[in-house]
Amino acid sequence: MASLYVHICSLIIFIAFILVSPFIGLSFVKSGIIETLCTNSTDPSFCINALKSDPRSDDPTITAVFEQIAIDLAIANATDTLQFLNEQRNRSKDTRLKAFYGYCIADYQDILIDTDDAKEALLAQDYPIVDTSRQSIMESADGCDSYFTKPPPQMSDRNRSIRLLGEMIFLIADYLIREG
Repeated sequence: MASLYVHICSLIIFIAFILVSPFIGLSFVKSGIIETLCTNSTDPSFCINALKSDPRSDDPTITAVFEQIAIDLAIANATDTLQFLNEQRNRSKDTRLKAFYGYCIADYQDILIDTDDAKEALLAQDYPIVDTSRQSIMESADGCDSYFTKPPPQMSDRNRSIRLLGEMIFLIADYLIREG
C-alpha cells in the first residue's frame, strides 16, 4: 500500500514537472534572446525593459516579433513627441523657440516616415533597409537636439528615447541578418 502511494506521488510530481517545464524553459529562452539582442545597446536596461514591456515578447521563438515591437515603440514615441512638439510650439511666446519646435516637428514627421519604411521592410524581410531606416531615425533625433543651445529636458529625454529605439531597430535587424 505504501509502495503504491509512493509510486502515485512520484507519478504526480513527474507529470507536474513535465507540464511546467516548457513554461520555465520559454522564460529562460525569452530572457536569453532579449539579453542577446540588447547586449550591445548603449543602454541595455532600456532595451530589455522596452522589449519585455510588450506582451508579444512572450513568444521568444519568433525573433522578428522583437523587431516589430521596437518599430511599434518607435512609432508610438514619435507620435507622442510630435503631439508634444505641436503643443509646445503653440504655447511658446518666443519666436526663436517656436521655430526650433517647428524644425523638430519636421524631424519627427521624418521619423514617422522612416518607421513606416522600416515596418514595410520588416514585412518583406529586407533587413538592410530596416537598418537604413534606423540610421535616419537616429539622425533626425540628433538633428532635433542640435537646434537648441540647451535642449529642454523633456525634449532631450524624448530624443534620447527615439535614438535608443532606433538603435534597437538596428541591433535586432543586425541579429536577423546574421541568423537569417
